[in-house]
Amino acid sequence: MRLLLIALTIASAYASDNPPFYDSTITAVASERLPEWLRLSGEFRTRVEGRTGFNYQPDNDDAYGLIRARLNIGIAPFPYLDFYFQGQDSRAPGLDDVRPQATFRDPFDLRQAYVRFGNPNSVIKVTVGRQLLSYGAQRLIGPLDWTNTSRTWDAAKVEVGTSDAKIDFFASSVVVIDPANRINHHRDGFNIHGAYGSFKKIVPKTVFEPYVLWKTGGVSIWTGGVRLAAAPGTPGLRGFDYQAEAIRQGGSLGALDHSATAAYAIAGYTLAEARWKPRASTEYSYASGDPNPGHGPHRTFDQLLPTNHLFYGITDPTGWQNMRMARVGLDAKPSKPLQVTCDYRWLGLDSAKDALYDATGKAAVRPKAGNTARSIGTEIDISAVWNTSKQWKLGGGIGHLYAGEFLKQNSKGSGQTFPYMFAQYSY
Repeated sequence: MRLLLIALTIASAYASDNPPFYDSTITAVASERLPEWLRLSGEFRTRVEGRTGFNYQPDNDDAYGLIRARLNIGIAPFPYLDFYFQGQDSRAPGLDDVRPQATFRDPFDLRQAYVRFGNPNSVIKVTVGRQLLSYGAQRLIGPLDWTNTSRTWDAAKVEVGTSDAKIDFFASSVVVIDPANRINHHRDGFNIHGAYGSFKKIVPKTVFEPYVLWKTGGVSIWTGGVRLAAAPGTPGLRGFDYQAEAIRQGGSLGALDHSATAAYAIAGYTLAEARWKPRASTEYSYASGDPNPGHGPHRTFDQLLPTNHLFYGITDPTGWQNMRMARVGLDAKPSKPLQVTCDYRWLGLDSAKDALYDATGKAAVRPKAGNTARSIGTEIDISAVWNTSKQWKLGGGIGHLYAGEFLKQNSKGSGQTFPYMFAQYSY
């Protein structure tokens, strides 16, 4: 109730002609005091969440708070030169110490620090330093901003082209979150290099994205794929939208050859003339598993460094490895700033002999000898996001996973429930 009263107060304040201080940005407040080449901004996010059935164990529950603050400094002494710095402080009051701390806690640290050469509209731009990498739907490379600590890379990136046709070339090493260190360091030897294209006029009404990625660090895995996407509201598609991506991997994993595949397809339809603009969608996702672990070619798909929380359920039961998922969903806008989403998912394994991998790519449940069960379970998710103003965003949701036969036969077999609420202020 208190959160609702705060939200209504913020919304009514925003509707007035003179918004209060807490609904303003640093730039608006300090514009007359700062030079044009200096930009300040930031973000504060607080979230309360809990989970029942950690590790699929009955009565293994926890609830905690998450607090994340960011301060951004942009320096642009010339149109073709831009420096950017971002500090971040992440705390998790009430979190049980047995949980993975790097996902939740990282006292004040340097999240981004890069220099960019080139005008915003230049055909060639170069960015060097600690930065975000986000490509396609983030199913292979994304910042994982849902987590309290998020993800960045120490990287060099060259962007060639325009907004209609461009290719990014990059060499990167992911930054490892270490709450014990004041400044995080990248993971030496663990690199992802690649070329990622984005073309808007090759396929009508569709963004066409081909790419090649190379992962090193005890492995040498090549990932080649193509993504096609037409977003909701694309003119000429009469309310329809779609995405599709197909990927092939090859290379080596230690002494084993590596050969794996993955794909997904999404189709949606929006009733644009209806009052709440409801959109129905359906999806099928697949990533290969290994039918003979430890023998012959390694066939478990490597998901690289994605933002999985966006795709496979609020409870995060699986990553894009050894999995199959069918989803139906409905979302609507009861008002322009309010988005409500409901999804139902069936989740299963591709190979009953391979493990269930969690959202981070780690083996969460390994099958017992002779296992034939593949059903991870079914999940129902409901969530809502309310953009009360340009600065404030409120939201919450709940997801419940009903354990399937694989979990019942190879783990303690508990389902999971994951509720959360958040408030975010960008200043």
